[in-house]
Amino acid sequence: MLRCFRKAENNERGADDFHATGCPLNVADLRTPNPIAGAFVEAGVEAGFPRNPDFNGANQEGFGYYQVSQKGGSRFGAGRGYIGATPRANVQVITDAQAQRVIFEQRRAIGVEILRDGKTETIGARAEVLVACGTFGSPQLLMVSGVGPAAHLREHGIALVADSPETGCNLQDHIDYAINRKFRHPALFGIDFATPGQLLRGWKQYKRDGAGLLTTNIAESGGFIRSRPELDRPDVQLHFVIGIVDEHGRKRHYTRGYSVHVCVLRPKSRGTVRLASPEMRVAPLIDPQFLADPTDLQTLMDGVLQAYRVLRAPAMAPFEGRAVYGTNWAEGAELEALIRDHSDTIYHPVCTCRMGSDERAVLDPRLRVRGTEGLRVVDASIMPTLISGNTAAPTAMIGERAAEFIRQSNASAARAA
Repeated sequence: MLRCFRKAENNERGADDFHATGCPLNVADLRTPNPIAGAFVEAGVEAGFPRNPDFNGANQEGFGYYQVSQKGGSRFGAGRGYIGATPRANVQVITDAQAQRVIFEQRRAIGVEILRDGKTETIGARAEVLVACGTFGSPQLLMVSGVGPAAHLREHGIALVADSPETGCNLQDHIDYAINRKFRHPALFGIDFATPGQLLRGWKQYKRDGAGLLTTNIAESGGFIRSRPELDRPDVQLHFVIGIVDEHGRKRHYTRGYSVHVCVLRPKSRGTVRLASPEMRVAPLIDPQFLADPTDLQTLMDGVLQAYRVLRAPAMAPFEGRAVYGTNWAEGAELEALIRDHSDTIYHPVCTCRMGSDERAVLDPRLRVRGTEGLRVVDASIMPTLISGNTAAPTAMIGERAAEFIRQSNASAARAA
């Protein structure tokens, strides 16, 4: 897969064995690294972890700054990289529309029904239909279209096209617990009387030279660590965030501070996506079943204790602050209660339309939906298991690999004709 990762990347550091230049997705270093995020890196080294300038290089383990999906200090996502402001002549982008179902002629996908401006429209497909609605939307679309667990589809009165028992199963996500600390420091972000001036200065610096506070990705530094020394590779990821993040920012604290996010890289818990209705307009039922496997809780607790080691190191000791919840150095039953009360998703859901060579897999190894023809899924839901890191770049890689499969299929069809 390294070849396909490199096909997606334009890394401003330059090309090497693990990175490429001249490709659609721009990757850059932070324009204005936060000094306390830097102190967190130094504290990780002081705590005995290696320094790592490139988590996506030869080794993952260690502490360092994250590279960012930016160009000139601005966000540079996949849409901007692959489509741009003006789509190519062979791409038509339809916005403010929702896919309602895949249309089948027996088992062959021949189009998609969409809802736009309150009206139902049909878009035909000459070759294939590609589903990329994400880990929650893709299994929902397949199921409302008749591809899914037969008994579940019967419950909703949906005609069966293909019995696919694992569609919507195997949901995996990185569960995350944030160590939130209140600490007043001008380099940190929060809500207080100084915030308007801080934002105004940041805006002026951003407009002047594309640097400063407004170019931060918020989670600037971190590390990949082993929760226990006997492990052979990292099983926990840390993110140092230059502000308090409570309930994904929905719960505000009128002060400054920071948070250290601890997530389990290879969770054993498995969740589900199920239909609440045969209509796509009704959100599906999502149950991640976080901490269903007790191993995940233990790994998360061990990871938090390792993060405490870093926060106690000399470089971070001056910034100890005060815990938003519980005590600063919770352990045992107190830590377990805090994790159960405050841990949540880190937005890396995958695996609900897993690919595989076994007959129960929703997709075959070329991302084709088993039991159908002319239908593929191309998004993070196809992963067989959750990867040990962030999911954005691997999803772009999946798109690159799928494009190769489609070209190969087109070439085979042309030869056959």
